[in-house]
Amino acid sequence: MLSYLIAGLAVGAVYAISAMALVITYNASRVFNFAQGGMAFFVAYCFYWLVNDVGLNSYLAAAIAVLVIAPLLGLFLWAVLLGKLSSATPLARLAAMIGLSVALTAGTTVIFGHETIVQPKGIIQDPGQAVKLGGVSVSSEQLLILAVAALIALVGYLVLNKTAAGLITRGAVDSQMMTVLTGTNPGKVVAGTWMVGTAIAGLAGILIMPSVGLSAIGFANVVAASFAGVVIGRLTNLWWGFGGALAVGVAQSVVIPYLPDEGLLATALRPSMPFLFMLIAILVQIRSAGVRDDTQSREVARLSTRAEANEARVHAVMRDPRGSWDRWVGWAVLALVVFLVPIVFEQFWVGVIALGMAYAIALLSIRPVTGETNVVSLCQISFVGIGAIAAAQLSTTYGWDVTTALIIGAVVAALCGLVVGVVCLPLGQLYAAITTFAFALLAEQVIYTRPTFSNNDSGVFLDRPTIAGIYLLDNTQFFYFATAVFLAVAGVLCLLRRSTAGLALATIRSSRVRASTLGIPIYRSRLALFALGAAIAGLAGGMIASYQYVAFPAGYSAALGLTWFAIAVAQGPSSIGGLAAAGLSLSLAPAIFSTFLPTRLADVPAVLFGLMAIQIVANPAGINPQLRSAFRLLARRLTPERPSHPPRDDEGVRADVSTPAPVPVGSSR
Repeated sequence: MLSYLIAGLAVGAVYAISAMALVITYNASRVFNFAQGGMAFFVAYCFYWLVNDVGLNSYLAAAIAVLVIAPLLGLFLWAVLLGKLSSATPLARLAAMIGLSVALTAGTTVIFGHETIVQPKGIIQDPGQAVKLGGVSVSSEQLLILAVAALIALVGYLVLNKTAAGLITRGAVDSQMMTVLTGTNPGKVVAGTWMVGTAIAGLAGILIMPSVGLSAIGFANVVAASFAGVVIGRLTNLWWGFGGALAVGVAQSVVIPYLPDEGLLATALRPSMPFLFMLIAILVQIRSAGVRDDTQSREVARLSTRAEANEARVHAVMRDPRGSWDRWVGWAVLALVVFLVPIVFEQFWVGVIALGMAYAIALLSIRPVTGETNVVSLCQISFVGIGAIAAAQLSTTYGWDVTTALIIGAVVAALCGLVVGVVCLPLGQLYAAITTFAFALLAEQVIYTRPTFSNNDSGVFLDRPTIAGIYLLDNTQFFYFATAVFLAVAGVLCLLRRSTAGLALATIRSSRVRASTLGIPIYRSRLALFALGAAIAGLAGGMIASYQYVAFPAGYSAALGLTWFAIAVAQGPSSIGGLAAAGLSLSLAPAIFSTFLPTRLADVPAVLFGLMAIQIVANPAGINPQLRSAFRLLARRLTPERPSHPPRDDEGVRADVSTPAPVPVGSSR
């Protein structure tokens, strides 16, 4: 048992280092660093390059990577993005950090190559036995990890709580105006904190590299496991975060002797432990205001930012009825495109576009969740995978009709959405994002790995449906089918927004207090929308699997889900046209790059998707609403102004507005 305990302490120490980096940066900026996995991945790859390609000593390479490259990366990111997030909305902050994570991870593979290095050597190139504790050998690498974690925890606590620097750091977050009055530049304080946080994240990446390899997914899993410690520490408590992350690592290790040799517990318990710890912590803290509401505190004297003014301008333009005929131009263009696609393009590209329409249906699931309920759900791709798996099992294993299996798959995904929604809807946006991302990782590591669903990593066959007696074998037929389903789902969502229920949801978005006063069932309404989003995602999952003839669970990873969310939010989570463009981009961009450009640039589309999500900081409305407002302005210029007529009296005769009306007797006028 002692050997398992020591191994668990080493793993938990890496989780703890990652958790402390998250706590330090959040304390200084109130921005949760979803991009920490990408930062750690980049710094670890730089270390590997310095050792293996440049030929530096591992200790010197680690010093350069952690003390030079990582701080410079943090300073650069603060200058171009992170310093602008303090005045952004919670949704914009989350979307920007997720976009940064996607761009950093993909950019690292573009720079260093796609080759996955399975067992790279760490700082200690030859980790041998250092000491023996109770007959158990402890390697020098494990001792290094434990020592570094303890040192960072001690120094971090002393600096944040016992020094003037820590007081200034906390003050820069609580009130930038008061910090300026004391003669301190709050921007420099936050910049310095991001440099330190990036260095700590890079150090954690180098330490965990020998265990997980140079794999973006491995780094994402480690950082996600550290989220449990951060939640236990309520995002701000360094010691609680350290202890919680350490406990997760120990628990994952000490249960090994008690696990059965096979079955669900043998494969599912250890990967699910971070999620279970996180869930327990959230349930314990559920009454805390910080857990239920993470809205940003604002200064009393605060001017509207340029981004807020830009968003208000877009909404004002779109509310103006003059020039609204431009939407019919959009529908006409859509009809023309649908007609021309099978004529202009070859069958391969028609199939790519058909797959893009199926992706667009999946991204439509974000509209009722993020667009209507304002919840950041990072597990929509998990519902897509669940719908695909359920449809494949019902059709192939149990012999159901494919169309019926697609519908039942959507129902299964909706039921899973109800379960997740019950947990995350009472939470604030940040906690909901963390919880849904944890569920996505749990689904990836527990559900998708089941032999029944994975079929030895080859997936389960799912045939294409037969609609009105027509078997959709041809890509053109499937394109029309996917387009029809997309329009049907989009129509339902449009009708929902314009209905009485849509007005109630708009009231909930604008003011929970007002909605509660009017007797609107807030929780049940939002839960129903969350389940609707899961059902749409499940239906899309079945269609994607049907087009590809296989339900392949590995294609619905949590990391890929971040890319989906980034491109959807960049285009506009409430814009149906934007979500359609996002879905088509997910299909067309990789196909174009892989067909016409070198393989090394295969991850460039992901970099572009991440950068597009980052621009939401300056354009919160999204790319598509911004373009729509530009077209509406053009339509307004082309629409002649109607002359304003004087008001008419009751008999239809124009009143003479130049002559004042007679004053009633006794009036003070």
